[in-house]
Amino acid sequence: MFDKFRMEEALASYKRDFVQKQWPNEKYKWEAVKHFQNNWDVNAADFADMLTRSLSKTFHLLASVNNFPAKVIENFAKIAPEEVRAMFIDLFDESTDVVERIDQFKVKSTTLLEKYGNGVGQHYQNENSISTYLWLRYPDKYYSYKLSDIKEVASELKSDYRFKKGAYADNIRNFMKLYNEICMEIRQDIKLVNLFKSQLTDSCYPDPELRTLTFDFGFYISKCNNEHKEASDEAWFPTDYSPEISVDEWVNLLQDKSVFTLSSLEIMKRMKDYGQATCTQLAIKYGESENFYNSGSTVLAQHVAEKTNCPMPEKNNENSEWWPILYVGKYASKDETGSYIWKLRDELAQALDKIDLSDVPLLVDPARAIWKISHGTESTGISDANKRIFAERHVIVVHQDTAAKGQSKITQGQYFMHSIKKGDFFYLCYGSSIQLLGEIISNEAVPNPEMQDGWQEREYRVIAQSQDTAPYSNTKKWWTPNENSTCIKIGNEDWALFEELILKPYFNKTMPDLMGSQKQSSGCWWLNANPKIWSFSDIAVGEVQSYTLYNDNGNRRRIFQNFLDAKAGDMVIGYESYPVKQIVALGRISAEQDGEKIYFEKTEGLSSPIDYTTLKGCSELERMEYFLNPQGSLFKLTKGEYDFILDLIREENPVATEAHIDAYDKAAFLEEVYMSESRYDMLVAVLKSKMNIILQGAPGVGKTFAAKRLAYSIMGEKDESRIEFVQFHQNYSYEDFMMGYKPVDNGFELKSGIFYRFCESAANQPDKDFFFIIDEINRGNLSKIFGELLMLIESGYRGTKATLAYNGLAFAVPKNLYIIGMMNTADRSLAMIDYALRRRFSFFEMDPGFDSEGFAKYQSALNDETFNELVSRVKELNKEIAADRSLGKGFCIGHSYFCGQKACTDEWLHAIVDYDILPMLSEYWFDDSAKLQRWENILHGVFQ
Repeated sequence: MFDKFRMEEALASYKRDFVQKQWPNEKYKWEAVKHFQNNWDVNAADFADMLTRSLSKTFHLLASVNNFPAKVIENFAKIAPEEVRAMFIDLFDESTDVVERIDQFKVKSTTLLEKYGNGVGQHYQNENSISTYLWLRYPDKYYSYKLSDIKEVASELKSDYRFKKGAYADNIRNFMKLYNEICMEIRQDIKLVNLFKSQLTDSCYPDPELRTLTFDFGFYISKCNNEHKEASDEAWFPTDYSPEISVDEWVNLLQDKSVFTLSSLEIMKRMKDYGQATCTQLAIKYGESENFYNSGSTVLAQHVAEKTNCPMPEKNNENSEWWPILYVGKYASKDETGSYIWKLRDELAQALDKIDLSDVPLLVDPARAIWKISHGTESTGISDANKRIFAERHVIVVHQDTAAKGQSKITQGQYFMHSIKKGDFFYLCYGSSIQLLGEIISNEAVPNPEMQDGWQEREYRVIAQSQDTAPYSNTKKWWTPNENSTCIKIGNEDWALFEELILKPYFNKTMPDLMGSQKQSSGCWWLNANPKIWSFSDIAVGEVQSYTLYNDNGNRRRIFQNFLDAKAGDMVIGYESYPVKQIVALGRISAEQDGEKIYFEKTEGLSSPIDYTTLKGCSELERMEYFLNPQGSLFKLTKGEYDFILDLIREENPVATEAHIDAYDKAAFLEEVYMSESRYDMLVAVLKSKMNIILQGAPGVGKTFAAKRLAYSIMGEKDESRIEFVQFHQNYSYEDFMMGYKPVDNGFELKSGIFYRFCESAANQPDKDFFFIIDEINRGNLSKIFGELLMLIESGYRGTKATLAYNGLAFAVPKNLYIIGMMNTADRSLAMIDYALRRRFSFFEMDPGFDSEGFAKYQSALNDETFNELVSRVKELNKEIAADRSLGKGFCIGHSYFCGQKACTDEWLHAIVDYDILPMLSEYWFDDSAKLQRWENILHGVFQ
């Protein structure tokens, strides 16, 4: 056993990190299993080759520093294939004890080492590697065992199991027991299971028993514990090193473009702005990749060291060799993303205050830019021969030392190397002759091999060739061909003029033609709704809503500039403030402000909202504008912050993956469900009219089977994502169904129930039908479960909003959602359906389908006289049950007991009679033993 609270904490952390951190690094485990299963053949003619192929995807599982079990066993197989084959046959023999099998494998490996080791010190076939072979062969039964990981897991979860070095047999058995218990707990975590399934690809083993997920969870606990131990020392380091560079010396270095390039200055400006941060935090807040800050800082520190000959940190220092020249650091905590937190050295930070960084961008602009690039003339630039080579290779070339233009503090060479990005557009000219229009397709500038000596190149694709290569002689701007410039960005304010002077006359294109459908929004916003005034729940998906720029007193709203900066197409995170305090919707700016209002469209309602506490606990969002000063309505988000929040949203609200969905129609329904065509037509008509229906009938008439296929037939396809299934019971409540407070670590949180979430999913796709199926609908306390939904589910009130008791927000049941309930009429222990609820549902009686066309075809295909005779007797039995005044037709025997077989045997029919039908009859006629005995004789007589 283990501490359930500690288990819940560990699972919460694992789920939080699963998609972004754990899966990308550990997916190979599931791929290793799939690959092994596809290749393993113990009877292969070339056993050694088969073994090598089977283990080729195991990577770190069977190979690490000073540990090479896979390589050794593969070599043994090449030397003695039949001996190794026999070892694996014995290891995979499930008829003997697993501990004995592992021990024997080790003994035989020692024998092989003595015979064929040729001086090798050890065979590395230990409990870890051998259990890994077992897991690869039987992934639904075993886990990969590693004692150090197991001990960490047992300690973290406060397990009762003990693991001691050398107690090999007890450790293996206790390990299996502990991980089996953990596996059972993981299976009950539906959120984790769904999260895991959403990441699986065709290259992965599907892990139906979740054994691989279980031991990956154990590995995660062990890894986190080790990282936490390493992070226990909070002191900034190194404490015994200084580059001995003064503030004035740093100022001079900052102005030296050979040391501090544009990208270096961007890193410095962003680090100064943040204060202390990990590379991940910088990437999320300001843009660029983590590697941009990581490798960029390393290169910068190297340049500083080369320029100044400053003292160097010791190479055996516990952190980076180069970074301490620029920063001091400390280990990131368990809750922070990244390995180290860094801050600028005091002298460097003071020097940054003394120079002008206004031309250095703080945020990365994700919008596409347009540039002028010039290769000059034969006499002033690149030779005609090289121009032809560059045209053939589709590269543009600029020297890294090309000077700045005008008052700019950033050189044209730096712009070319560090500011141009993949997806930007440019036009190329030779002197004043316009040549082509292109799009950058490379992420980075690289040295040009033809000209070398500081010349840099970028790849492009041609959009259009110039229609006129005669010298340009029109209006002169910084970016026109008749201006002596090499790499100049065309500002947004000049785009209309660029279209008039260059785009239309030379390429016959407009700005919309150029940007087209690929135009990207550059803005991301956090829109704060006060539910006491208005709510996102009042807005339907696809509906456009306006928001005023001025409050009721005529005063500008806070952070007024944000309303002016928001552009059509910008993305919006929809947040409800107190008392909801959750992200509840996604949207986009549909039209920018017109002086009075700004307009946005709700694009998605979240079935699982994201709580404020979850967001506030993310160190990556600590500098978000809303968190720094929450007073206002519209707040800026950086692209990194938006993407990070969107990842959190998608963990709880995954987007359905595009997959092939089989078609399904009326004919398919009638083939599977033994019902007449006229009854099917009536059932569909009743459901579409009332929108809520209860399928009632005797046991075994196929109510549950029919309900899902009824949904398929109306949808026209077997789309499981638009069907939700739930079973009511005596303890089921409104809090489970709709909404309620659930216990969390430090109290209680308002959580959405299954019906609320499904309604949000249906509202997000108003053009498609959704079906909510409730099994055993009469087993629950229906008034308690449905609450105010008694009105909202009624067909005449679909789409009508009512205020929910828990969160005070408006809610409506969508018009495209159908409810199908199932009720067993033979259960005497259940109360009658609540009359208020009964009025909202139509009731459709499902009769035994023995006389249907579909069952007749099935019966004919079995072609068994005993089966036919038994069915005839059951039909007679049903007539007597229907005529019994204490029972009625609702107690008849259903046809489903006899379905699902391709061949008929007396054993199967005997089982139906003895273990399905007779026990029911004994309940029906508990007070009439003579009648019970008569029918027992009749049914058993079929087999005489």
